[in-house]
Amino acid sequence: MALTLTLLTTKADCDKVLDQLSDLKSDLEYKQIATTRNRDNASDRASDIEATLASAEAEVDSLTAIIAVLPEGTTKTEMETRKVKAEYKLFTAQQRKLQYGTTAVVLRESELDEIEQRLSVIDGSMSAITNHKATLAA
Repeated sequence: MALTLTLLTTKADCDKVLDQLSDLKSDLEYKQIATTRNRDNASDRASDIEATLASAEAEVDSLTAIIAVLPEGTTKTEMETRKVKAEYKLFTAQQRKLQYGTTAVVLRESELDEIEQRLSVIDGSMSAITNHKATLAA
């Protein structure tokens, strides 16, 4: 969408808009740095989380199979307790995957794309306003 630069009739108007855009740009650049760091951290943790998930899933599956063939008694009760703990471990690993795993990497990359697009638009707007400002009388 093109800017309606004719609404900016004085250099002071242009300066006000440029100041606001500059502040917005600074905020976005800060967010870009933070999001990049979050993406990098998630990328570093992703393989550990995937390994934990696979391990927990295998443990739950094996305990389920064992419990199915065990007769009632203390051993079956112990295995059921271990299965509950393994299911909790699986649940927490799934939650960590959302925040710090492969899923988070993709989400952070999407955020970074959005931020870069917004920064590009702001740069273009600032350039257009600066050019318009140069055409205005002192």
